Amino acid sequence: MSATERLVIDLPADLVEGLRDSIKSGAFTSESEAIEKLLRPWYGHDYQVDEPDIESLRACVAEGIADADAGRLSEAEDVYARLRAHIEAIATSKTP
Repeated sequence: MSATERLVIDLPADLVEGLRDSIKSGAFTSESEAIEKLLRPWYGHDYQVDEPDIESLRACVAEGIADADAGRLSEAEDVYARLRAHIEAIATSKTP
């Protein structure tokens, strides 16, 4: 890893809360790691993005198949409607 530099940034409270929740959940080990992993894809192909291993992907697929087999399904239009509503709520909350 290359040398590091300290950076102080101001973020909206909701982003900081989400960042800290991600750390508490174990998705990231620190705020620095989270910011680094989230910024690297922004800069394109020069940076390596962690890809999930094949066993993790297989586990996710198996979970989805088990849900479908158990009848835990959602109609695509219902999912799209919830997603559109969620996006609209976010956009509305960001409007000054």
